[in-house]
Amino acid sequence: MRTFRTKRVLGIGLAALALGTVTACAADPSGSGAAGDTTLTFGVDGTVPNIDPVLADNSTVDQSVVPMYEPLVDYDPDGTLQGRLATAWTVAEDARSVTFTLRDGAKFHDGAPVTAEDVKYTFDRAKALGVGVAQFLSDYASAEVVSPTEVRLNLSAPSSLFLGGLAKVYIVNSALVEKNAGSDQGQSWLASHEAGSGPYTLEDFKPNRQIIFEKYDDFTGAANAAAPDRIVYRLIPESSTQREEMLAGNIDVADGIEPQDLATVLEQDHFTSVELAKAQGLYVYFNTQRAPFDDPDVRLGIRLAYDYQAHVTTILGGHGAVATGVAPAVMDCRPDLAPFAQDLDKARELLAGLAASGKELTLAYQSIFAEQADAATALQSTLRDLGVTVKLKTVDYPTYIESLGSVGTTPDMAVIWDNPPTPDVGSLLTTRYHSKFQETSTNFGQYGNPAVDKLLDEANATGDATARCDLYKQVEQALVDDSASMPVADEVTTVVVPKTVSGVELYPAHTGYMPQTYQIED
Repeated sequence: MRTFRTKRVLGIGLAALALGTVTACAADPSGSGAAGDTTLTFGVDGTVPNIDPVLADNSTVDQSVVPMYEPLVDYDPDGTLQGRLATAWTVAEDARSVTFTLRDGAKFHDGAPVTAEDVKYTFDRAKALGVGVAQFLSDYASAEVVSPTEVRLNLSAPSSLFLGGLAKVYIVNSALVEKNAGSDQGQSWLASHEAGSGPYTLEDFKPNRQIIFEKYDDFTGAANAAAPDRIVYRLIPESSTQREEMLAGNIDVADGIEPQDLATVLEQDHFTSVELAKAQGLYVYFNTQRAPFDDPDVRLGIRLAYDYQAHVTTILGGHGAVATGVAPAVMDCRPDLAPFAQDLDKARELLAGLAASGKELTLAYQSIFAEQADAATALQSTLRDLGVTVKLKTVDYPTYIESLGSVGTTPDMAVIWDNPPTPDVGSLLTTRYHSKFQETSTNFGQYGNPAVDKLLDEANATGDATARCDLYKQVEQALVDDSASMPVADEVTTVVVPKTVSGVELYPAHTGYMPQTYQIED
């Protein structure tokens, strides 16, 4: 057996803010903060209608629940798996079970101790609901309560991805959820309430508008005493609105101001920006199970039609880079591939049959995000010049995710930001491209290829990290050769802050969105 003990217990993940003296605090939006309390207000790029942690596979939900909850394990800033609620874990010799020891004294916000029963309840609930973080539990079979502070998770098959996926499975207070279970295992109640053990409690939640967290003074994990008393997430998906709120002093930190609005903010002497590479990219996903995108030549033709360099230069204003594969460039285990490039002559040749057919294609995108809207318009225009008609369709993210439940409702094409569920590239490759995830919320292109499935299964079953990495590289090469999707650009987070803020870095378990560490100085 292999036993792992934590080097240190992490505090709060997304909101584990390493803060000095907090002096740049925006106005208290609720008016309820006590005199002298410190408040840090974020402009959060996204919408959150529901804060049930079972939905934390969605990055915006994830960043919204992580202050209130703890997983068993999480990733630290260098990508090392560390304990949160678990202080040690032992992997069985046959790799079909993992036994966790819970932190002494851990307790939920109502004072109840965190026990092995709560862990079992959380995993069984997620598996039964079959939504959200259930994608990380495909190999979870059952849980055994060994003692109040020890729990064994049994797997149906060995999986190298299982432990890393637990960073998104937040442990809930089983007694509290059961008390409010109703007829849907607590989904309605947890949509607007919390049952966690994290460093912050929920003070206020207004769906799609605002979340206010208040420091939990009895938190028993590692925490920074200088962290703010209150954290406010203002949910502002529109770049122009974040810009105006930043200029008005209503938010302290913004990460959703797009290039066309950055210059206006940075003209002000008291603001600065920090640009951070992140594991997120812009993609066009094809419905590969329906004509014409069941034809790899059509997929390649669309891919060759796009002007990637113009996207980075004009749409992103230079804040990003042309994609070089299906996984973001910051990830490990990637083959050496050239940046994608436009080839109109080849695209015209490959798309001649589609153009002659007169078939109209549908391209979905989220209109609230300028990059997605601009990319959709640019692709539509280029394909029009090649004789292919594309109808643009605006969609919100929840509706898009729901559409993936069936091949028939999945759009022909969709422009979407995407990021890996965990820092392990296998989590991205498996959930996005393995056929077992077709007609679920994670296989955005309904992609299936027996050869790719075989490579992924082999990689995910091996304990040899070097062999696994090589297999993942083979998968990525195969996906590019098959034009399984159309990666467009690797993204960066441009964080706009007052000049009194320093030390901003990304936290890898919560990829793609809010940076994790802020130091606000006098």
